[in-house]
Amino acid sequence: MSTRFCKVGSRSRAAMVMALVLAGGSVALAQKAPAGAPASQPQAEPAVQMNPQNVELPIEAGDVQTMRIVLHGRSGGYTQRDNCPVVATHTDASFTGGTYTLQGGFAQGEVAVSSYTLPAAYFPARFVTAEFIIGQQNATVTTTTDWSILIWDGLPNASAPIAEYSSQDGTGLSPVIMGPGTRATNVQVSVDTNDPDQIFFFNPNGDPTHTFSIGFRIDHHNAQTADPCFTAPPANLNAFPATDNTVVGCGSGYAALSAPTENWLMALNCGSLGCPPNGGWTRFSTLQTDQNLAGFCITGCRPRGDWVMRATIDPVTCPPPTGACCFGTSGCFTSDMATCMGAGGTWKGPGTVCGNPSGGVFPGCTAATNHPPVANAGPDQTINLNPGQTQATVSVDGSASQDPDAGDLIASYRWNEGIRIIQDGPAFCQTTLPAGLHTLTLTVTDSFGATGTDTVVINVVPASNPCDPDYNQDGANDQGDIDYLINVIAGGPNPTGRDSDFNQDGASDQGDIDALINVIAGGPCP
Repeated sequence: MSTRFCKVGSRSRAAMVMALVLAGGSVALAQKAPAGAPASQPQAEPAVQMNPQNVELPIEAGDVQTMRIVLHGRSGGYTQRDNCPVVATHTDASFTGGTYTLQGGFAQGEVAVSSYTLPAAYFPARFVTAEFIIGQQNATVTTTTDWSILIWDGLPNASAPIAEYSSQDGTGLSPVIMGPGTRATNVQVSVDTNDPDQIFFFNPNGDPTHTFSIGFRIDHHNAQTADPCFTAPPANLNAFPATDNTVVGCGSGYAALSAPTENWLMALNCGSLGCPPNGGWTRFSTLQTDQNLAGFCITGCRPRGDWVMRATIDPVTCPPPTGACCFGTSGCFTSDMATCMGAGGTWKGPGTVCGNPSGGVFPGCTAATNHPPVANAGPDQTINLNPGQTQATVSVDGSASQDPDAGDLIASYRWNEGIRIIQDGPAFCQTTLPAGLHTLTLTVTDSFGATGTDTVVINVVPASNPCDPDYNQDGANDQGDIDYLINVIAGGPNPTGRDSDFNQDGASDQGDIDALINVIAGGPCP
């Protein structure tokens, strides 16, 4: 299930400012403030003032680096349940590369938050992963950004976070470090599945909003200005959170903000003329938009798109998928398949909708029934490492996946190992894996939101030690290994797959048996 989400920009005490709109357009950002941040004292301001806080920085990042962080606690004790992960997001941007708008007025201490509303049946649910994009435009130095993740069971302005971790508190988070230039990083945070202290959303007190929230705070910029209410952090020295709409220009681009009431900003207190006034928690929907007066632009502080952020949760009990339940073409409601069939309706498939009736006809009931796509992750693989290698480069291909519905296409491919997302993007995926047995899961989604999964097992075999005398792999170095080698050299079976040329002289003969006996007796490797 996917929930779309919005972008945030930060804004200062000089939030209502007038700027001349030039060819490239004037871009306004809102400044946000962290909980407990000291209030800036409002000062007298001129009627017309430029707002240095309102800075939108469009970038194109062709290759987004990924920083994966797993939070660890005690080991053992958590038992995986149904495992039906749900991805909640408000953005349609790619997390692997593309165009973004950096919110260049975002000051340290401010918090970017997205709330996600899901059906009540999805709760309680376990937190799996949160991701956000942070980037820099034409940085002249290597930037280091300390940050925190905050998690709420509900809305961020209603209660304290149920979990909070910072790159400055020794809980396992690392600062985001990027070299000079235009770059972006996808920061992924998850909880070790072996840790019994998992994070759960319980929808407390039967909250009718059925909402959880994820926030990212910049704790320390690479080069913060003394008073961000008046001087924005230098764009060429810092990294900023990203939104997904690169349209700029006075009053333009706001239509791309898809969930203005579910994107939040905890803004710095820049006084009564700040945006928002006196800072604090605010939804994007309440932030001021640009105003064009007589050819001048009074810049607002509402971002023009959605935060590039998403969260994955795992409901404790997997709810059945829902879709349109039709009674001919004149009656329709949304339900799971069992409920629909029990009511005597025709279920149109997961992810389908009734639509708005026109002339007494529901459009979702005139469409053909959608069938989920069939994923094909390809054949299982065994890869043998060479001596000195610790990882193998593995290629998997899901292009053989198909959608059974004529005219429907597979819209997205996701590869993951457990809760770790390896790639969102094309069917072909290349990654590195250490020695061991790995199960990769391919999830394909069609244009109606229906999904199909398949797995492929990758066995990465460590390089064998040619001097290991335990030929029969029974854990002991003894006569049994000598007998095993004699039998293999004589043409017998070799279930362990060991090379019978123990002394590596190019021949399998008595010399190998003698060398093995010598090593078992404590002698040197041949």
